Amino acid sequence: MKIVFICFTEKGFRTEARLAEGLKNKGHHPMLFAMGTHVLQNVNRAAGPAFEAVKPGELSAWTGAWFSSADAMIFIGACGIAVRAIAPYVRDKRTDPAVLSVDDSGAFVIPVLSGHLGGANALAYEAAGILKACPVITTATDVNRKFAVDVFAKDNGLVIGDMTAAKEISAALLAGDPVGLFSDFSFRGQIPDGLCPDRICLHNFWITYSKPEKLEIGKERLLKLVPKCIAVGIGCRKGTSKEAISHAVQEAFLEHHLDVSGICALSSIDLKSREEGICSLAREWGVPFLTYKKEELEQVPGQFAESDFVKKTVGIGNVCERAAAAACLEAGKEVRLLIPKRAGNGVTVAAACFEPEIRFEGERKRGSKGKADGQEKSGREA
Repeated sequence: MKIVFICFTEKGFRTEARLAEGLKNKGHHPMLFAMGTHVLQNVNRAAGPAFEAVKPGELSAWTGAWFSSADAMIFIGACGIAVRAIAPYVRDKRTDPAVLSVDDSGAFVIPVLSGHLGGANALAYEAAGILKACPVITTATDVNRKFAVDVFAKDNGLVIGDMTAAKEISAALLAGDPVGLFSDFSFRGQIPDGLCPDRICLHNFWITYSKPEKLEIGKERLLKLVPKCIAVGIGCRKGTSKEAISHAVQEAFLEHHLDVSGICALSSIDLKSREEGICSLAREWGVPFLTYKKEELEQVPGQFAESDFVKKTVGIGNVCERAAAAACLEAGKEVRLLIPKRAGNGVTVAAACFEPEIRFEGERKRGSKGKADGQEKSGREA
């Protein structure tokens, strides 16, 4: 995680430096800042770690500058300072960074924002371990040791379809109500208390990349969690616009009842590595654009629709299907073609998927790569 720190006292700087060093040793990337005339005058820059100064009165501007680019922000000082600083910039728990407050003595570590999806709670435990401090966790599911669907989604790389429904699931579990669990994929680990596999309850969640027409079963609510396990292979005429490519992909997904939030990569032949329309779309969707040499695509196993025209043009009879499959093979998983080659308006699209690894917390904590307790649970489509 890219973590920015700011402190306001000389004592706070010593805590900041100690915590930053500990987190750096754990693989994080800390950046140190300090604000206030007294702390800047008394901190020995030559002997201490490198840091940058923030001028008095510029805390809000500093916070705004880092809020959208840092993974986490740690304020070494009163919790109220952190709350006031971040207040104008808080938008959405799916995108807001983790924010922590640590007192300048390093006795308490308080997650202020994005405890689950942003990772503030997990970071608080790490920080408390380094400082030998007390983590002050107030999230209800953590305090009551209940399954948290947002943490489960984050740990497994699942896209949450409806945050309101996710909150309702947490509330149901805290109230002792059962929650239905459905999955199109096998999963591992001990199923948490309160979850009922393949049973429709008042609140339910479904792990799928399918796109059903409705997400309600009568009065029952259904939250969809989408695994990012679909690679899209693309071929196009030179200079094709991002909009045309996006339309072709979305039209193909709509036709096959697939959710575009399950896309993990765009892919093509290396001749298209600088095709601006595809590159721009990959940036917009926040996914990598993977390209492969003709020889690499030829080695991809499977049955593909060959085209003499494409072979004459780029030296291989099928680009999009092979590229999609190649991108999935990078995950080292079994590959399945979801969308056969589909051409129109100068764009060809195909999609392949790999089987995602879905694990519950018990197995993940043990770090096991095998079946939890010798068991593997299988889900089915709702």
